[in-house]
This record gives sequence, C-alpha cells and structure tokens, in this order.
Amino acid sequence: MMRTMKTSIMLLTWAYLGLATISMTVSAAPNEISRERQATRKPITVTIDAFQFQPDKIVIKRGQSVIFINTDEVPHTVTPDKNVHFIPSGIIKGGEQHEVSFESVGVQDYSCDFHPSMHGRVIVK
Repeated sequence: MMRTMKTSIMLLTWAYLGLATISMTVSAAPNEISRERQATRKPITVTIDAFQFQPDKIVIKRGQSVIFINTDEVPHTVTPDKNVHFIPSGIIKGGEQHEVSFESVGVQDYSCDFHPSMHGRVIVK
C-alpha cells in the first residue's frame, strides 16, 4: 500500500511538472511574438516642411504609428478625409510633433485644415 501511494504521489508530481512546463512554453510564445511586432512596428516619421507632407505617401502595418513633425513656422493639422478612421492630430505648432496610430487597414488619406492643398496618404496593410 505504501509503495502504491509513493508511486501515485510521484506520478502526480511529474504530471504537475509536465503541465507547468507546457504552460511556461505556451506563455513564452506570445511574448516573443509581441517583441517581433514591436520591432516591426516602430513609428514612421513624416516631416511637414514648406507646406508639404514629406513623404506624402507611406505604407505601414496595422497598429503602427506615424510621427508628424512640423518644421514650418506656422501651425498645421493632420486631419482624416471622409470615411477615414484615425484620430485627427489637432493643431501641431511649428517645431512640435504629433503621433497618430493607424488601426484600420486600407487607404487613409489626410490633409491640413489650414492649408487644403496639403495632402498625404497612409496605406495600412
């Protein structure tokens, strides 16, 4: 009886340790994926200079962000066109910057509220 009890305890211990090992392996995998996503989703920079978005067309991944840096002396905005889904920047004063995150896949056209001739495009894949 004593030998059977020791064997049962040993089997339960191994089973528990086996599950713990599997659990640790499964838990580690999402962290690795998360690090890879972060590495490939570094923000892209768009400069606002001489009343132009430079570059005016970029391609990014879903969830990636764009940092708009205004090097002009006058304020600008990054405002989505109709049926485009990202949060507008509001006023970006000269020398300031604003980060915009793009969560919706597709073509995301934008312009400056103050200077309607200024246009840009973000293609989110």
